[in-house]
Amino acid sequence: MFAFSLRKFFWGLLVVTIGLLLWAHNYGLIALSFNFSRDWPIIIVLVGLMSVWNAVFGRHWWSKCGCEPASHIPSRARKILEDVEKGNMSAEEAVKKMDGK
Repeated sequence: MFAFSLRKFFWGLLVVTIGLLLWAHNYGLIALSFNFSRDWPIIIVLVGLMSVWNAVFGRHWWSKCGCEPASHIPSRARKILEDVEKGNMSAEEAVKKMDGK
């Protein structure tokens, strides 16, 4: 369900933090030694949030979900897997059927 990448997650958090610090500086909430235009750091925050989302869920929020149930598994293999899950077949029998024996 989750495709978590710790490296991407922390890079995303770093970018979000930098963006929030710059944004807070532009609103006068904190003092930094440089001056930027008022609202452009929100772009950095959005890029960071997208990176965190991708790190946690393994896909972009704008891409297709891909939630179709086992659409990439052939019907014969899907039937064998369902039988194993229900307990109607052992794993060894499933391997033999998958191999076509």
